[in-house]
Amino acid sequence: MKHILCLILFMIAFKSIMAQDNLPQRMSVSDAERITKENNQTLKKGLNRITSAEGKLLSGVSPQMPEISLTYDFVPNGKGINSYEERSLEINQGIEFPLKTVYKGEQLSSAIDIIRAENDVEGLNILSEVRKAYVSLLARQYLMKIAEENLSVAEEFRNKSTIRYNVGEATHLEKLTAEVQYAQALNNIEVQKNQNRIAVTELLYEMGIKNAVGNYEPVLSDSLMYVPYSGSLETVMEKTLKTNPVLYLSELKKTGSQIGRKLAVSSYLPDFTVGYKTQAINGVNDYYGINLGISVPLWFLLDQRGKVKEANAEIKISENEYDETYLNVMSTARKAYINLKNSEKQILLFSNTLIPESEEIFRVANASYRIGDITYLEFLQAKQTLISTKESYVSALKDYNINLIELEKSIGRKLF
Repeated sequence: MKHILCLILFMIAFKSIMAQDNLPQRMSVSDAERITKENNQTLKKGLNRITSAEGKLLSGVSPQMPEISLTYDFVPNGKGINSYEERSLEINQGIEFPLKTVYKGEQLSSAIDIIRAENDVEGLNILSEVRKAYVSLLARQYLMKIAEENLSVAEEFRNKSTIRYNVGEATHLEKLTAEVQYAQALNNIEVQKNQNRIAVTELLYEMGIKNAVGNYEPVLSDSLMYVPYSGSLETVMEKTLKTNPVLYLSELKKTGSQIGRKLAVSSYLPDFTVGYKTQAINGVNDYYGINLGISVPLWFLLDQRGKVKEANAEIKISENEYDETYLNVMSTARKAYINLKNSEKQILLFSNTLIPESEEIFRVANASYRIGDITYLEFLQAKQTLISTKESYVSALKDYNINLIELEKSIGRKLF
């Protein structure tokens, strides 16, 4: 038993290592989406659901199984079966009214379309979350670069303040402040590293790689960019109405409920039975018989009427759900567009004004500090302003790209 457990643990570990080895060291958004499609269990389950629905379609429109019976009658007690007086071989076939089979096939085909549409919605949601996780990891890596730049500056000025203090040009407070700034910069590097590992873990989880985290840190080949979207709100709403997969799914459900009503009404139609039999009586095999049967919807006030009433209610429910979905989808698209435009304003403010001004302030402060025109604390304030502005700019870029993903999710397709 002990050896079996060890073997199982080894296989799990080996599978985890192989999964990690298959991950690319350089990863783009397209790579992340491809890996997600290969590994995400929800997407795999969706494909199996389609196969299951296709099987239900085949069995649902299949004719009823024929019934074959062989009977021996009037066999005297104490004698074998060959002493029969009458033998019958009978074949009976139930036949469903053809229109019922047609409607049943339409309903099962509609179910396949609904499952496919549900898979499209699931796939869109999953890939959107993967792209968001990718953007978040990109932002973390940009913040890491800022933290490294900050550490480099802090280290340089710690060394310079020590030299200035030793020759009597700097105060003890300036030297201590530089030491504290350097320690804080080192600590920020560690914080950013931990946040980066968390972002990698979240990306791998969304991709469906749950056992291959380890020390894997991909180099992301895409950039955290600002790509302006020039479409108007009216254009967004039109595209959403045409291509949103949730709205399309709701439409399919409405159609399915209408087919369900046709099937319910067809329950008033009769089914048929056709039979043929051959008989042997007293050794004479020249007898045969034919029977025809028809089902009569005698209890239509209960059974068939109940089915139609239920189907009518399902149509109303599907219409209510469509109206509710329509309002939710269009409202979500509108909010996504507004959020995107607000993020765009923030980016333009940073790129056109705040970043250039912060860099100029730091450049002037750096030069002034070197020639002794300002104190270290004044220089430190300029440096912190630049770092804070850069970090806020990264946050604005991240928000813009995530809002763009939300807008594309509302529309149902990528915009670029």
